[in-house]
Amino acid sequence: MPIEVSHTTEVIMDLSHVALIFMGVVYALKIRWILKFTPAKERTPTRGNHARGIAHAYATLAMPWDLPGTRKHWYHWLEFAVFHLAVAAAIIMTFVMPYAPRIISSPVATYGLMTVFAAGGLIGISRLVRRIVRPEMRVISSPDDYFSLVMLAVWMGAAFLAVPMTNELPIVAFFLLTTFFLIYVPFSKISHYIYWPFIRFYVGKHLGHRGVYPPKAVPRHG
Repeated sequence: MPIEVSHTTEVIMDLSHVALIFMGVVYALKIRWILKFTPAKERTPTRGNHARGIAHAYATLAMPWDLPGTRKHWYHWLEFAVFHLAVAAAIIMTFVMPYAPRIISSPVATYGLMTVFAAGGLIGISRLVRRIVRPEMRVISSPDDYFSLVMLAVWMGAAFLAVPMTNELPIVAFFLLTTFFLIYVPFSKISHYIYWPFIRFYVGKHLGHRGVYPPKAVPRHG
Protein backbone atom coordinates (compact mmCIF):
# COMPACT_ATOMS: atom_id res chain seq x y z
CA MET A 1 0.00 0.00 0.00
CA PRO A 2 1.49 3.41 -0.98
CA ILE A 3 2.36 5.66 1.95
CA GLU A 4 0.77 9.05 2.55
CA VAL A 5 3.36 11.65 1.56
CA SER A 6 3.91 14.96 3.31
CA HIS A 7 2.87 18.35 1.96
CA THR A 8 6.52 19.14 1.18
CA THR A 9 6.80 16.01 -0.96
CA GLU A 10 3.57 16.93 -2.76
CA VAL A 11 5.08 20.33 -3.61
CA ILE A 12 8.23 18.64 -4.92
CA MET A 13 6.07 16.35 -7.08
CA ASP A 14 4.22 19.35 -8.51
CA LEU A 15 7.54 21.08 -9.20
CA SER A 16 8.45 18.35 -11.69
CA HIS A 17 5.33 19.19 -13.69
CA VAL A 18 6.32 22.86 -13.81
CA ALA A 19 9.71 21.72 -15.15
CA LEU A 20 7.91 19.61 -17.77
CA ILE A 21 6.03 22.69 -18.96
CA PHE A 22 9.35 24.57 -19.12
CA MET A 23 10.84 21.79 -21.27
CA GLY A 24 7.79 21.89 -23.55
CA VAL A 25 8.18 25.65 -24.05
CA VAL A 26 11.89 25.31 -24.90
CA TYR A 27 11.15 22.51 -27.37
CA ALA A 28 8.37 24.54 -28.97
CA LEU A 29 10.87 27.37 -29.52
CA LYS A 30 13.38 24.90 -31.01
CA ILE A 31 10.78 23.48 -33.38
CA ARG A 32 9.80 27.00 -34.41
CA TRP A 33 13.47 27.71 -35.16
CA ILE A 34 13.84 24.52 -37.20
CA LEU A 35 10.74 25.29 -39.27
CA LYS A 36 12.23 28.64 -40.29
CA PHE A 37 14.83 26.88 -42.50
CA THR A 38 13.96 26.60 -46.17
CA PRO A 39 13.87 22.92 -47.25
CA ALA A 40 16.17 21.91 -50.09
CA LYS A 41 14.47 21.50 -53.47
CA GLU A 42 14.91 18.40 -55.59
CA ARG A 43 16.48 19.10 -58.98
CA THR A 44 16.44 15.55 -60.28
CA PRO A 45 13.61 13.65 -62.01
CA THR A 46 11.19 11.87 -59.68
CA ARG A 47 11.96 8.16 -59.72
CA GLY A 48 10.08 7.01 -56.64
CA ASN A 49 7.36 7.87 -54.17
CA HIS A 50 7.82 10.58 -51.52
CA ALA A 51 5.13 9.23 -49.19
CA ARG A 52 6.49 5.67 -49.22
CA GLY A 53 10.00 6.94 -48.60
CA ILE A 54 8.91 9.07 -45.64
CA ALA A 55 6.82 6.24 -44.14
CA HIS A 56 9.73 3.82 -44.44
CA ALA A 57 12.17 6.31 -42.91
CA TYR A 58 9.99 6.54 -39.79
CA ALA A 59 9.35 2.79 -39.70
CA THR A 60 13.09 1.98 -39.51
CA LEU A 61 12.87 2.71 -35.77
CA ALA A 62 10.95 -0.54 -35.36
CA MET A 63 12.83 -2.49 -38.04
CA PRO A 64 16.31 -3.36 -36.75
CA TRP A 65 16.81 -5.76 -39.67
CA ASP A 66 16.58 -2.88 -42.15
CA LEU A 67 19.77 -1.03 -41.15
CA PRO A 68 23.25 -2.60 -41.38
CA GLY A 69 24.31 -1.46 -37.91
CA THR A 70 21.34 -2.94 -36.06
CA ARG A 71 21.12 -5.94 -38.37
CA LYS A 72 24.66 -6.99 -37.44
CA HIS A 73 24.44 -5.91 -33.81
CA TRP A 74 20.77 -6.57 -32.91
CA TYR A 75 21.54 -6.31 -29.18
CA HIS A 76 22.29 -2.60 -29.61
CA TRP A 77 18.75 -2.10 -30.91
CA LEU A 78 17.32 -4.15 -28.02
CA GLU A 79 19.38 -2.08 -25.58
CA PHE A 80 18.10 1.11 -27.22
CA ALA A 81 14.47 -0.07 -27.00
CA VAL A 82 14.63 -1.14 -23.34
CA PHE A 83 16.51 2.00 -22.30
CA HIS A 84 13.99 4.35 -23.91
CA LEU A 85 11.04 2.36 -22.57
CA ALA A 86 12.51 2.77 -19.07
CA VAL A 87 12.84 6.53 -19.58
CA ALA A 88 9.25 6.75 -20.85
CA ALA A 89 8.02 4.69 -17.88
CA ALA A 90 9.86 6.97 -15.44
CA ILE A 91 8.22 10.06 -16.96
CA ILE A 92 4.78 8.41 -16.78
CA MET A 93 5.44 7.58 -13.14
CA THR A 94 5.74 11.29 -12.33
CA PHE A 95 1.99 11.51 -13.02
CA VAL A 96 0.91 8.11 -11.71
CA MET A 97 2.64 8.37 -8.32
CA PRO A 98 1.05 11.68 -7.23
CA TYR A 99 -2.41 11.19 -8.72
CA ALA A 100 -3.10 7.46 -9.13
CA PRO A 101 -0.63 5.49 -6.96
CA ARG A 102 -3.00 2.53 -6.64
CA ILE A 103 -2.37 1.71 -10.31
CA ILE A 104 1.14 0.56 -9.40
CA SER A 105 0.35 -0.80 -5.93
CA SER A 106 -0.03 -4.44 -7.01
CA PRO A 107 3.08 -6.66 -6.71
CA VAL A 108 2.98 -7.40 -10.46
CA ALA A 109 3.02 -3.70 -11.41
CA THR A 110 5.59 -2.78 -8.76
CA TYR A 111 8.08 -5.54 -9.53
CA GLY A 112 7.52 -5.18 -13.26
CA LEU A 113 8.44 -1.49 -13.14
CA MET A 114 11.37 -2.18 -10.84
CA THR A 115 12.68 -4.68 -13.39
CA VAL A 116 12.35 -2.13 -16.19
CA PHE A 117 14.16 0.56 -14.18
CA ALA A 118 16.90 -1.86 -13.11
CA ALA A 119 17.45 -2.78 -16.77
CA GLY A 120 17.48 0.91 -17.75
CA GLY A 121 20.06 1.70 -15.07
CA LEU A 122 22.32 -1.18 -16.09
CA ILE A 123 22.10 -0.15 -19.75
CA GLY A 124 23.02 3.42 -18.78
CA ILE A 125 26.09 2.11 -16.92
CA SER A 126 26.95 -0.15 -19.87
CA ARG A 127 26.81 2.78 -22.27
CA LEU A 128 28.98 4.87 -19.95
CA VAL A 129 31.60 2.11 -19.71
CA ARG A 130 31.58 1.69 -23.49
CA ARG A 131 32.26 5.39 -23.96
CA ILE A 132 35.15 5.23 -21.49
CA VAL A 133 36.91 2.06 -22.66
CA ARG A 134 36.47 2.26 -26.44
CA PRO A 135 38.88 4.76 -28.09
CA GLU A 136 36.53 5.46 -31.02
CA MET A 137 33.76 6.36 -28.55
CA ARG A 138 36.01 8.60 -26.47
CA VAL A 139 36.87 10.65 -29.57
CA ILE A 140 33.22 11.56 -30.22
CA SER A 141 32.21 11.95 -26.56
CA SER A 142 31.88 15.24 -24.71
CA PRO A 143 31.64 15.91 -20.95
CA ASP A 144 27.89 16.24 -21.46
CA ASP A 145 27.73 12.63 -22.70
CA TYR A 146 29.42 11.28 -19.58
CA PHE A 147 27.44 13.49 -17.21
CA SER A 148 24.12 12.63 -18.85
CA LEU A 149 24.75 8.89 -18.68
CA VAL A 150 25.80 9.05 -15.03
CA MET A 151 22.73 11.09 -14.12
CA LEU A 152 20.41 8.85 -16.15
CA ALA A 153 21.74 5.77 -14.36
CA VAL A 154 21.23 7.51 -11.00
CA TRP A 155 17.73 8.59 -12.06
CA MET A 156 16.84 5.00 -12.99
CA GLY A 157 18.13 3.90 -9.58
CA ALA A 158 15.97 6.49 -7.86
CA ALA A 159 12.94 5.35 -9.87
CA PHE A 160 13.68 1.74 -8.89
CA LEU A 161 13.66 2.66 -5.18
CA ALA A 162 10.69 5.05 -5.42
CA VAL A 163 8.19 2.78 -7.22
CA PRO A 164 7.19 0.71 -4.15
CA MET A 165 6.20 4.03 -2.47
CA THR A 166 7.03 2.64 0.96
CA ASN A 167 9.62 5.29 1.85
CA GLU A 168 9.36 9.02 1.28
CA LEU A 169 13.07 9.71 0.80
CA PRO A 170 13.44 7.79 -2.52
CA ILE A 171 10.25 9.46 -3.77
CA VAL A 172 11.67 12.92 -3.04
CA ALA A 173 15.01 11.99 -4.65
CA PHE A 174 13.25 10.67 -7.76
CA PHE A 175 11.14 13.79 -8.24
CA LEU A 176 14.04 16.17 -7.58
CA LEU A 177 16.14 14.33 -10.18
CA THR A 178 13.19 14.41 -12.59
CA THR A 179 12.85 18.17 -12.13
CA PHE A 180 16.56 18.65 -12.74
CA PHE A 181 16.48 16.54 -15.90
CA LEU A 182 13.45 18.26 -17.38
CA ILE A 183 15.27 21.60 -17.05
CA TYR A 184 18.69 20.30 -18.12
CA VAL A 185 17.71 18.06 -21.06
CA PRO A 186 16.62 20.80 -23.53
CA PHE A 187 20.13 22.27 -23.33
CA SER A 188 22.01 18.97 -23.49
CA LYS A 189 22.81 16.45 -26.22
CA ILE A 190 19.95 14.31 -24.93
CA SER A 191 17.63 16.68 -26.78
CA HIS A 192 18.82 15.17 -30.09
CA TYR A 193 15.52 13.31 -30.30
CA ILE A 194 13.69 16.58 -31.06
CA TYR A 195 15.53 16.60 -34.41
CA TRP A 196 14.80 12.94 -35.21
CA PRO A 197 11.31 13.45 -36.78
CA PHE A 198 12.66 16.17 -39.06
CA ILE A 199 15.73 14.14 -40.06
CA ARG A 200 13.67 11.05 -40.92
CA PHE A 201 11.13 13.13 -42.85
CA TYR A 202 13.73 14.76 -45.10
CA VAL A 203 15.79 11.58 -45.53
CA GLY A 204 12.67 9.65 -46.52
CA LYS A 205 11.47 12.43 -48.81
CA HIS A 206 14.84 12.78 -50.54
CA LEU A 207 15.58 9.08 -50.96
CA GLY A 208 11.97 8.32 -51.80
CA HIS A 209 12.19 10.91 -54.57
CA ARG A 210 15.35 9.23 -55.85
CA GLY A 211 13.64 5.84 -55.83
CA VAL A 212 16.10 4.22 -53.44
CA TYR A 213 13.82 4.31 -50.39
CA PRO A 214 12.35 1.94 -49.36
CA PRO A 215 15.47 -0.09 -50.18
CA LYS A 216 14.91 -2.87 -52.67
CA ALA A 217 16.05 -6.41 -52.06
CA VAL A 218 19.31 -7.22 -53.82
CA PRO A 219 19.42 -10.76 -55.26
CA ARG A 220 22.25 -12.94 -54.01
CA HIS A 221 24.42 -14.83 -56.47
CA GLY A 222 26.61 -17.84 -56.01
